[in-house]
Amino acid sequence: MTRSPVAAALTVAVAQVPATVLESAVGHYAAGVAHGLFGAGLPVAGPRFADGMTIRQRRRPVGVDRRSLAGAFPGAAGRLVVFLHGLTETERSWFRGKADFGARLTGDLGASPLYVRYNSGRHISENGRDLVTLVSRLVAAWPVPVTDIVLIGHSMGGLVARSALYQAEERRAPWLSRVTRLVCLGTPHSGAPLERHVARLVSLLGNSAWTAPLTRVLALRSDGIRDLGDGWIHREQWAGAEAGPELRAPPGVRRLFVSATLSHTEGSRWGRLIGDLLVTPVAAAEPTESADVAWLGGLNHFALQHADAVYDTVLGWLRADAKGSAP
Repeated sequence: MTRSPVAAALTVAVAQVPATVLESAVGHYAAGVAHGLFGAGLPVAGPRFADGMTIRQRRRPVGVDRRSLAGAFPGAAGRLVVFLHGLTETERSWFRGKADFGARLTGDLGASPLYVRYNSGRHISENGRDLVTLVSRLVAAWPVPVTDIVLIGHSMGGLVARSALYQAEERRAPWLSRVTRLVCLGTPHSGAPLERHVARLVSLLGNSAWTAPLTRVLALRSDGIRDLGDGWIHREQWAGAEAGPELRAPPGVRRLFVSATLSHTEGSRWGRLIGDLLVTPVAAAEPTESADVAWLGGLNHFALQHADAVYDTVLGWLRADAKGSAP
């Protein structure tokens, strides 16, 4: 992806920002937004604005080697819960208000939470590929034997997790057999309506003298945003292959797809149209892959990362699944 002049200018600006600012809550927010909008078009080198996928602890990256992991996670458990944020976000999006989901799962299930940061503007399949590599290294270097892996993704993060599972199966990654559960919160499995509307608008505007400036601005959308519009999670889907791959869920991985609406009434017309403001509820025709589907009313898209009702739903499902019974 060629860098736009806007991304190039932003790169120069970021280079002048002190490291302490970049590590602040505001700096993390800016990093997520910049990556989400420009993706690979904003390759600011080095730790100041890391482009690669990393495990984060206390706002800083953790080395994926035994010594670094043992130091960062002194109470390491064999059950790992990997959290993946959504578009224009960082791992800090999970830390709003009360205790984060990971800390609560540590107390309730004895699991070790791992928060991943990635460049959400890159192709979803590229981030899925990187997640396969990251988890491979993580399992090999974890201080204790890994017995169980749970993936929890919010919005685009759910698509990244699904992409990683498909690619792990293609690559026959040994750790795939340890993944028992996938939780998707507000994930647009069939694509995000808002991005599809923007893509149609770009097509309608064309390149006339009157609309060219607006068209150029809208065309700056990153690869990740474009993938999100159609829910593309495999390279062949965005690379123009004549026939896309038949994507089947790896066996042995149970799924929970959680969606929300602002409406408190399930199935209401308002809820179907507006959804959680960004994503509409999971429909019967979507590729649920035999997933358990849960709906929650009165929540917006971002509340899915910290609302008690969401946590209780996920915890109840994980506990029931662990007992081998239906949720």
